Amino acid sequence: MDEGLAVDLRLFGVVPEAVYNEAGAGAALSGGAALLLDTKAEAPCDPFLDMQAMLLEMTKELRERFQRFQSQKALAERDAGAAGDEAARKLAQTDAKAAIEAVSLIVRTLEKIDSLQRTLIAERVEAEAAAGLPEDEAALAEEFDRLVEARVKERLNAAKEEWLREDGAGGAAAAGARAGP
Repeated sequence: MDEGLAVDLRLFGVVPEAVYNEAGAGAALSGGAALLLDTKAEAPCDPFLDMQAMLLEMTKELRERFQRFQSQKALAERDAGAAGDEAARKLAQTDAKAAIEAVSLIVRTLEKIDSLQRTLIAERVEAEAAAGLPEDEAALAEEFDRLVEARVKERLNAAKEEWLREDGAGGAAAAGARAGP
């Protein structure tokens, strides 16, 4: 190896001089280096999001295949119309029928995926509602009213304190004298 070229072993998941527990049990390499499992790409496990991502990926893949089979069907129908002999025409018709069946299967699969996505979303909403999240209008209106009432009390108390500072020192007679006849 060229001595002028420095290699950063951390790029390959190897951390020199690493100790993972009191016993020093790591996959030790020569020179005291040990292997390190890179976990920064690990996302928090959310089965709902994982399932949704998988269904979206499946939908994308099926959409591409759907377009491909539609193209094959159109080509097969064109070939069947332009076929010179009976065997070529029947082969093209068979290809068109197979493409139609594949498109039909893809459509049914996409319908199932849509149904699964709707079920997942409904279950997610139901789970959030069961967790005590205020989703109904009455609970939201009650919370709004409580917040408004608290804000009104704060402003009323602030106005009362301001009045006591300005007019309260001289009493009501002093306030009336300042106001004029």
